[in-house]
Amino acid sequence: MSQALKEKARSAKATTYRSLIVDAAERLFAERGYEGTRIQDIAAKSGLSLGTLYSVFAGKSDVYEAVQNDRLRELFLLTGKTMSSEDRAAGRLLRGNRVFIRWLTEHPAFLRIHLNGSQAWACNPGQVGEGLLDAWHRGIELIGSVMEEAMRDGDVHQGDPLIAARLMVAMQQVFMSAWVEDGMRGEPDELANEVEQQLERALFRRTR
Repeated sequence: MSQALKEKARSAKATTYRSLIVDAAERLFAERGYEGTRIQDIAAKSGLSLGTLYSVFAGKSDVYEAVQNDRLRELFLLTGKTMSSEDRAAGRLLRGNRVFIRWLTEHPAFLRIHLNGSQAWACNPGQVGEGLLDAWHRGIELIGSVMEEAMRDGDVHQGDPLIAARLMVAMQQVFMSAWVEDGMRGEPDELANEVEQQLERALFRRTR
């Protein structure tokens, strides 16, 4: 086998290992929290040896950051597309909210990781990796830019658009926390409707 083929096979194997580790870690972090999850547990859950895990990640904190980065990248890509159309900004905010809520309800393990964290989504997260902090800033800035446009349109109350973005995120967190505490029994669309109604009461000048 040529060196190029060996490198390709090695890369494919590492990608497979990484996916197995991230998927297993996501489930464990959701069930036990960060502190309650051992690196040995992640290796066992993924079906890999501890040595193989360490060949992909340096430690538990790197695995945790990979879970966050992978899922947030997917989530922000989806909501970003929804909120970047040429439609009126207020409508994009509400559609983005619905996409955001639906995605998280379809990924309950990742939702639990967020809700079990020590930092609220609306706050600048502390003691996290640079990648996660950057993702948080990108998300807030995206919402803030659309909020600012909606303020110019007269559809959202005037104020600091980044504060309004944080308020929106905080409302989403409160409603999703209650949904999880209730056993995730409600329909995702009903949950999105409840958040949307609260957003309109708190931030919007009139119903969209």
